[in-house]
Amino acid sequence: MGKKPPLPPWLEHTALVKKKMKERGFKMADRVQICSQCGEYAEETWSLKGGQGLGGRDICACMNCGRARSWKGQGAARLLEEPFDLIGFLGIAARG
Repeated sequence: MGKKPPLPPWLEHTALVKKKMKERGFKMADRVQICSQCGEYAEETWSLKGGQGLGGRDICACMNCGRARSWKGQGAARLLEEPFDLIGFLGIAARG
């Protein structure tokens, strides 16, 4: 038997990512979509409303390949962060 290769962090931590997103108040905003990078039905969109239901943050992350994007704010001032370090944002330590 050989040594099992380590999984990429987004695959290793998928359940933990979902748990941490819920703990931070994020809710699933859409059905799982096809990821434009890897082509799998694994892209999830999470949303957090800001004060008075305005602004907030949206995070779109593929649970297969790890591609993640984040939007903050609303309207013309809305900022896109791509790539977005979802593992770091959630404070998940890489196993090593």
